[in-house]
Amino acid sequence: MTAPNGHTCHNGNTPPPLPIVLAGGGCVGLFLALLLAQSPIPNRIIVLEPSPPDPTSTRAMAHQPLIFPLFERSGLMRELSAAGTFSNGLCFRTGVKNGSALIAGKRFAKGERAQLLLPQGKFQSILMGKIRESGKAEVKLGARVVGFAQKDKGGVSVEVRICKGVDGEEEVVEAEYLVGADGAHSTVRKAMGLPFTGETLPNQLVATDIVYDFHLHGFYDANFIIDEEDYGLIGRITEDGLWRVSYGVPNAVSEEEVRRTAESKIRRMLPDGGRGGLEVRRVAPYKAQQLCVEGLWRGRVGIVGDAAHLTNPYAGLGLASGIADAASLASVLIRILTHQATDPEKLLESWSDSRKQKFWGVIDKPSRVAYARVKTKVDTEEEVEALVARDPVIGAMRKGVKPVGPGIETCVEELVGW
Repeated sequence: MTAPNGHTCHNGNTPPPLPIVLAGGGCVGLFLALLLAQSPIPNRIIVLEPSPPDPTSTRAMAHQPLIFPLFERSGLMRELSAAGTFSNGLCFRTGVKNGSALIAGKRFAKGERAQLLLPQGKFQSILMGKIRESGKAEVKLGARVVGFAQKDKGGVSVEVRICKGVDGEEEVVEAEYLVGADGAHSTVRKAMGLPFTGETLPNQLVATDIVYDFHLHGFYDANFIIDEEDYGLIGRITEDGLWRVSYGVPNAVSEEEVRRTAESKIRRMLPDGGRGGLEVRRVAPYKAQQLCVEGLWRGRVGIVGDAAHLTNPYAGLGLASGIADAASLASVLIRILTHQATDPEKLLESWSDSRKQKFWGVIDKPSRVAYARVKTKVDTEEEVEALVARDPVIGAMRKGVKPVGPGIETCVEELVGW
């Protein structure tokens, strides 16, 4: 029979409910899968991921305090805290040519819940373990979504390619909903016909992982380097000496050139030029972009995380905004699938509008400001003091005030159709 909200009710004489299919088993997709698996919905959750997760991956390396409440509510915070470490401090400093001088900084007390340093591989491993424990979700590795067709009477037929060595086969999975968490080059987004709008910033960014003792030179765990040319971010990844050095180069520079010149560029950003020992382990160039789709949901299909929006990492809001997408969408789908939503279609549309507004109204501006800030000229004391005077974040830190992130969560109870 059909419930008042338009979704099918099931009893002993009807087939089991269709699953929810998630395309992409990265951090955001797995977090969404876990939240759904922890809920009372009757649907199974299927995560389709082409590649086995890399337990050593450091692509994402930290979580901001503003999403800790989401981890708390999902029962993850204690385990994540034990697997990672909390940052000992955040600061802004000049480049090497100006002495790597401290402009403003904030040291955090031992055990204080500041930025959580937890490499992506460890985070995904924890999520995978929790999903297996749930018994309601499964992760199918070697499988990718290649297309879908929405049905007039509800549901969606998901076209899946199963890779087996050099060969592969295709199958169709009937699902209640399909959610694309399949990254910046999302197949789901493209199949929905949703182009990105926004801007590619003038310089590409290069994320490198190196082994070097920054603490020996008085660096904090997170250091924003402010310099017209040698700007970037230097942040600790792990306790055994692995650090992220991020810097910018013009978009016209080829990937081959980026890789060839990476070590010399890194040495220019090190206090002793790397003479005390330097090992470069990873070099990953990528475009710095401020992009978002016109809508995150259509019919029975939606997108979250990098599939829906992209931002440069210097405000720390990229992964955080994806986690917030997943948390709010999980609440919305649970509301619908437990037959409590007053209007499922309007609720999903309202959720989509809310997440789009959060990107352009809350995430985009501080991310652009953070990107522009590190490229500031601070070659003289007068230029440093002028920056401190006009920049509210640096000015507050000079006074010992801990930075507070923006509100990126969606209050689902206020959405139309809830």
